[in-house]
Amino acid sequence: MLRRHVLVPVAIASFALVAAGCGGTPASAGPPGVTGSGPAVSAQGAESPSGRTSSAPASDPVAPEEPAAQDPATGSATAGAASAARRCTAVGLSMRLGRADAGAGQIHYRLTFANKSTTACTLRGFPGVSLIKRDGSAIGVPAEREGAMRGRTVIGPGKTAEVTLHTLNQGITDSGCWSRPDYLRVYPPGSKEALTLRAPQLHICGDRFTTTAVDG
Repeated sequence: MLRRHVLVPVAIASFALVAAGCGGTPASAGPPGVTGSGPAVSAQGAESPSGRTSSAPASDPVAPEEPAAQDPATGSATAGAASAARRCTAVGLSMRLGRADAGAGQIHYRLTFANKSTTACTLRGFPGVSLIKRDGSAIGVPAEREGAMRGRTVIGPGKTAEVTLHTLNQGITDSGCWSRPDYLRVYPPGSKEALTLRAPQLHICGDRFTTTAVDG
């Protein structure tokens, strides 16, 4: 009985020595619970280059992209501002009427729109132009359109655009002249609000009263 109890521990010790001699990574080579077939892990917990897992972030944060630089030679900044400009409104405009420019029986008046706002705006098309008396009643009929439609005109702060009013010299036709107006009432293209300007110098004759489209 004594011999049998002695042989059991000896047999267990012999088996352990045989297993160690057959090779393999000792358990003490890695953290507990990690076998020798898994990736090697550094003291900081990051995987070695040959491993497939890591406690480090997957990627570094990406900084926001800087806006693309604009080349002044291409005018891209101006084009961008033009595309973003709003339509001019009556409240943001002022007007002035130039003197009559007569020649060959034709009379032209330059009507100028000035942008009095602090941002650029645009005008495109024909204004609505009428002559009115002091009491607000109309004289004759509104100006007809003359000439072709033009492209959009961008008017910067403090800048101007214009149209040309056209009539005839007195006596060119059998038709007489209209009464002189007290005011000129003008609707900028696309606007439902009008501007009013004193214009006693405007004299329409020959039943000819037209306006061109806005031009810069």
